[in-house]
Amino acid sequence: MNPSHAQKIVSAFWFILTLVFAAIVFFPYYWMFVSSVETESMFSWPPHLIPSGFTLESYWTIFEERAIGRWFINTVIVAGSTSLFSTIIAINAAYALSRFKTRTTSTFTILILFSQLLPAALIVVPLFVIFQQLGLYNTLFGLAIADTAFILPVAIWLLKGFFDQIPVEIEQQAMIDGCTQLGAFYRVVLPLALPGLVVVVAMSFISGWDEFFLARTLIASQDNWVLSVGLTSFRGEYTLDWSQMMAAAVIFTVPALIFFLFVQRYLVAGLSAGAVKG
Repeated sequence: MNPSHAQKIVSAFWFILTLVFAAIVFFPYYWMFVSSVETESMFSWPPHLIPSGFTLESYWTIFEERAIGRWFINTVIVAGSTSLFSTIIAINAAYALSRFKTRTTSTFTILILFSQLLPAALIVVPLFVIFQQLGLYNTLFGLAIADTAFILPVAIWLLKGFFDQIPVEIEQQAMIDGCTQLGAFYRVVLPLALPGLVVVVAMSFISGWDEFFLARTLIASQDNWVLSVGLTSFRGEYTLDWSQMMAAAVIFTVPALIFFLFVQRYLVAGLSAGAVKG
């Protein structure tokens, strides 16, 4: 067989295999959407892979009967705040660990990573008590702080890897040209670490968007619910309205999916770059 033909066959095989895996990953989202607009039961047999009827009644109903719009805004606020807090704190902490090395720097860096070993269930009770005493319980600001605390160690580690790859000589040259150390940091280091910043922003946003455990524990009133908690309200004591729940799940999923599609190119590039230490 001609080597070029064999190479084409192998390439075609991997292409088809990739399509199969992509279909497997995508199918739950497709079925979620079909179930939200299907006029028949999603449990009918044989299943309707293509909707036999199309209706948006479930979407109208959830907006009329439940505070979906309010929950959506709350989710955006929490996810955006988590992303902002995590990025600002991680930038300063990672830069300090990368540039100002002391005898305790390595130990402190390891301790940050070890904090990820603690399960959320172990921390949530003292966190609940502290938030009550500080007046942060049942507030979106408090939930954003809690989400930030859990994503921050990973964010610091990622950004530290990017700062470690940027030669110190570049900052020194900028300071020789008249920049202060702070000016060299903002004008030289941060632009070079932009892929890492995108990774931290994306990870923090997605983490704040789909977090459930802390949101269910630290938020009491329905007015302050986020969408991940609001989805659980569709389950009654004896019944579960699947079409309405799937419609709410679509509303919950689409914004995060669109956001990920916009940043996924930078996310992959940033994770790949941050995995290699220069």
